[in-house]
Amino acid sequence: MMEYDKKIYRKKKRFAARLKSSKQLICTDEPGTNVVLCNAGQASGLEKSIIVSLIKNLSGEMAVPKFIAEKGESHSFLVFNNIDDAQQFYNSYDGKFNIGDSGTPLYMSFVETVPNNEITCEYENPKGLSILEDFISTEEEQKFLQLFDWVDDGDSSSLKNRQVKHYGYEFRYGSNDVDLSNPLDEKLPQECCMLFERLRAKGRLEIEDPDQLTVNKYKTGQGIPSHVDRHSPFGQTILSLSLGSDVVMDWKHHSGKHVPIVVKRRSMIVMKGEARYDWQHGIQPRTQDPMIETRIIHNQDSNRTVKIITNDTVVRGTRISLTFRWTRSGPCECAFRTLCDSEKVPSDEIENHLASNLEELHVHQVYEQIAGHFSTTRHTPWPRVLQFMQDVAAGAVVLDLGAGNGKNILHRGDILQIAGERSSGLLSECQQHTADIGTAQCVRLDLLSVPLRDGCADAVLCIAVIHHFSSRARRLQAISTISRLLRSGGRALITVWAKDQTKSNYLLKSKQNKPKNENHVTIGGLNLPVHENRTPFQHNDLLVPWKLRNVKQNKLADKPEDTLLRYYHVFEDQELAELCRECDDLELETSFYDEGNWCVICKKI
Repeated sequence: MMEYDKKIYRKKKRFAARLKSSKQLICTDEPGTNVVLCNAGQASGLEKSIIVSLIKNLSGEMAVPKFIAEKGESHSFLVFNNIDDAQQFYNSYDGKFNIGDSGTPLYMSFVETVPNNEITCEYENPKGLSILEDFISTEEEQKFLQLFDWVDDGDSSSLKNRQVKHYGYEFRYGSNDVDLSNPLDEKLPQECCMLFERLRAKGRLEIEDPDQLTVNKYKTGQGIPSHVDRHSPFGQTILSLSLGSDVVMDWKHHSGKHVPIVVKRRSMIVMKGEARYDWQHGIQPRTQDPMIETRIIHNQDSNRTVKIITNDTVVRGTRISLTFRWTRSGPCECAFRTLCDSEKVPSDEIENHLASNLEELHVHQVYEQIAGHFSTTRHTPWPRVLQFMQDVAAGAVVLDLGAGNGKNILHRGDILQIAGERSSGLLSECQQHTADIGTAQCVRLDLLSVPLRDGCADAVLCIAVIHHFSSRARRLQAISTISRLLRSGGRALITVWAKDQTKSNYLLKSKQNKPKNENHVTIGGLNLPVHENRTPFQHNDLLVPWKLRNVKQNKLADKPEDTLLRYYHVFEDQELAELCRECDDLELETSFYDEGNWCVICKKI
């Protein structure tokens, strides 16, 4: 056996063990119709077009197999029509085809079963949402693309997920509104007027032309987090013209409904009523979108039409969207209060669904956008975290809940480390950081609903996470989850931001005084102050700015849309300790202050 064959054989064995452990899928030497590509998947940039080209290079008329590439995974699956086709593909390319320009050979194995990623969606499209396909002709699309498909000329804003340009008024992404006192010199282009005339002719528009336009340019693989345009700054109708590429847009309702919708190029989206005010919409960052089929499910009593998110994918291209809004002033008077910024709710009575929405908008969505930049600012574990991890006994199972970029995962081969992170962007950073640590695994999870069995961990880290939960009940729920996951005698280290920063390096002497002009942002009825960085915290619940970095100029961006706001609850002395004491099966070992953070070490009784 050649040397590289031995290496591939060893890699296959290790991969088979991980696949069985993580997904309960069993690799086999017995040929079958299912093949796993062990080191090529969505995370490594494998696209179905590569599989198609490999199939074409083989003799005969082999059908293209079903291609299953799970998000964030560096492996993928092929399902062939018959065993002969699968074995021919296997024999032709296993260890004999190099992946990309790296020269790394592709290695594969037969597998008994494959994941079934097809998802059935039984929810109808949001009420008030209309998608007018073929709204403009191909010739008209080309004219709009020539008008708006700019290169980065310095006038556009470059966000992590896209390039942005504004007309009429600047849409401020930090607060999701506009400054009506500061209109832009560049008004909506005259070329857009034909769109509104056409909508009126179709009976879809009964009001005057919009006065604000945001143009987003999405390169392949870029997206935008789920969001709802703030109610009070904008009117009851929002329009969006899609150019250049089809895309799958995800619509999410606060009740838990999720509806994926294919938005074809040259289509016009009209949002009114429930779709405008009560649903969030977003686009996942990925190079390929799943194909969505409409199927009729036959039952004895009735037939029902459902959407199926299939395992098949289609490559996404560069896409440009034109979003038209009508600006307004004064409080919103809509009937949809859950996501309304005019709904007044006392902060001490915040309900769970409002808290969840606040965290979605000002925690989860923000970290998706800043993941790469955030990771560059986090390099090594804090000394007390490092000490805690070094004290973990050999053979232990350690959970790092809210692992970020994985900086707390140690190069220890004698313990099993599981890094859990909700943000897909940070999870990708974590996977890169831990790629060479054979005893570490990265999984996507939410601290409030961790799908792991009780008592599975000997130690738990939860570093700088719980201060992002916006109600006391949710903070207590997070600590209860940590307690549930610990085995008897297991220990947890939990840290949160402290309101008192006088003993840390956070404060600047030039900013010791309270800011004179304090800005506020209303979210879901909550009036939250915007903190000025490097100054003393004046409130327990607040929004902390994060400025994106201008990569070309290698400096922090200074445009309003490049400043994103993260929600924080900064803790008083003993507040974290008291939460831990409310968990009957947790024993507080120690509580201490460390560089602007309140920290506790707890033991499961």
